[in-house]
Amino acid sequence: MWFEEVERLLAARPVRRRPPIEGQTASAVLVPLYVAGGSLWVVVTRRTNSLPNHGGQYAFPGGVRQDGDEDEVATALREAGEELGVDSSVVLVLGQLDDVWTQTGFVISPVVGALPYPLALQPSAEEVEAVVPVPFAYLANPEAAETEELVVAGERVTSPVFHYRGHRVWGATALIISDLVCRLSGVPVAPVE
Repeated sequence: MWFEEVERLLAARPVRRRPPIEGQTASAVLVPLYVAGGSLWVVVTRRTNSLPNHGGQYAFPGGVRQDGDEDEVATALREAGEELGVDSSVVLVLGQLDDVWTQTGFVISPVVGALPYPLALQPSAEEVEAVVPVPFAYLANPEAAETEELVVAGERVTSPVFHYRGHRVWGATALIISDLVCRLSGVPVAPVE
C-alpha cells in the first residue's frame, strides 16, 4: 500500500527537533495525504483573514500545544478535528518531519497522516477559508518553486515559494512541504537550513 512506502521513507531519516527558545510557542500541524486517481495529494488550507495569527495564509491544520495534549501527534490530530472536522480515528499517522521555526514565534512539529479517500472534510468557517488539495507530483517538480530569503529566530533561511492555481504557499508551510518532498522523492526543493 502507498502509505507503507511513505511511512518507510519518512522513517529513513531522523527527525530534527528544535525546542522552543524564550518567547516561542510549541505547536503542531497535520500534513494530510491521500491517494486519488493513482496520485498522491497533499491537503493545504487557506486560513480566514479574521484569525489573529497567520490570517489569510496557506497552512496545514494545526495550532498551539495545549496542556491536555500528550504530544505533538495529539496536538496535530486535535487541531485537524477542529479545523477540518477530521475524526482522529480515521487518520493513519505515517511519521513526522523536521520542526520549523516561524517568524511569528512558533515552533511547528509537523505530523504526516494518511486520510481515507474520498475525503469527508467539514472545514470550520471561522478558521478555514478554502481547502486546497495539491498533487504531490506538482510540488516535487523543481520548476514549481522559487526561493526567497527569510529571517527566522535570527537565522537567515532560504525558503521555497510554491505557486499552484493562483495560490501562493510560502514560509513555514513551504518549508514543511520542502521537507516532505525531499524525504519522499530524495530531491531537495530548496536549501533548508
